[in-house]
Amino acid sequence: MRHVLVVKPCCLGDALMATPVLRALRTTYPDMTIDIAVTAWAAPAFDGHPAVRRLVPYPERPTLPRFFRLAQRLRAERYDAALGLDRSPWVGLLLWASGIPVRAGLAAGWRGLLYTHRVPPRLGRHESEQYLAVAARLGAVPRGLEPEFIVPEPIARAIRERVRHFRRPLVVIHPGGAINPGSRLLAKRWPPERFALVADRLTQVWGSTIILVGVATDRDATASVLAHARTPLIDWTDQLSWSELAALLAEADLFIGNDTGAGHLAAAVGTPTVSIFGPTSPLLYRPLGPKSVVIAPPASWELREPRDLRRLSTIADRLDISQVHVDQVVEAASRLLQGEQGTA
Repeated sequence: MRHVLVVKPCCLGDALMATPVLRALRTTYPDMTIDIAVTAWAAPAFDGHPAVRRLVPYPERPTLPRFFRLAQRLRAERYDAALGLDRSPWVGLLLWASGIPVRAGLAAGWRGLLYTHRVPPRLGRHESEQYLAVAARLGAVPRGLEPEFIVPEPIARAIRERVRHFRRPLVVIHPGGAINPGSRLLAKRWPPERFALVADRLTQVWGSTIILVGVATDRDATASVLAHARTPLIDWTDQLSWSELAALLAEADLFIGNDTGAGHLAAAVGTPTVSIFGPTSPLLYRPLGPKSVVIAPPASWELREPRDLRRLSTIADRLDISQVHVDQVVEAASRLLQGEQGTA
């Protein structure tokens, strides 16, 4: 197996949770070439990864004609094997239609019928572990669960220069997220006025410099934080590329945010991270690493399988993210700023 395709369509956080698979394949099979089929939205998670030869565009909106056109292109590549790191039946169909002889993937019931090597998801297992179980069917040996992202050195230098005179500790807050192509799950956002209170407390106690970050769809959240905060904050919303955000996080002393890709990116560059979860399961989706802390309603830790959050009626009050209190986040942030390690 010298030529392998990995399929991980979406989204940024999920894509970063798949990077331990790339590390396992790269270290187990140093001569293997790896291509990744990914949507344009999630592609930045794999930019510059040393294990990746190239990115293959995956349709943002799946239709049979689009998939069979892609399958025709993939068939010409003559891949030896493929990994389907998504529960969608479209992935198994694509790999089968591409004529790839060895097809390993997450086999949730009938969705995995077209794989040659089926890996049933295990309840309560983190997504990165689920993905590594698929890679293990190709003999890949895990080399840790932490995500990884390589910051280009010119971008790292530019960001270091940009923050050089900022007062420390430098804290990055991402109050938005939860908006992806085809989904808008605002129940995953902690109230912005609480982020403002956290920013005020960290500024008062630690003398922190607070930078707000996000993309264009986060402007309402960051604007609300700015409106409620009593201390001056720096707003870099929609001013950073993904690699620039990674460089900023690598320079920061702390990251605080919701259950979003930015939290996984912070963990990937080794930044102490406080992630606030609500209706999603931290057991399955939390950023992994020795400096990552999750604050969530106790009931969230009982969720042992993925839930469709597009059905808001399935979100019980006991999973409401508003159950997370400001004091909890400030205490976790203070522990990390004092140098204490978090829990993965």
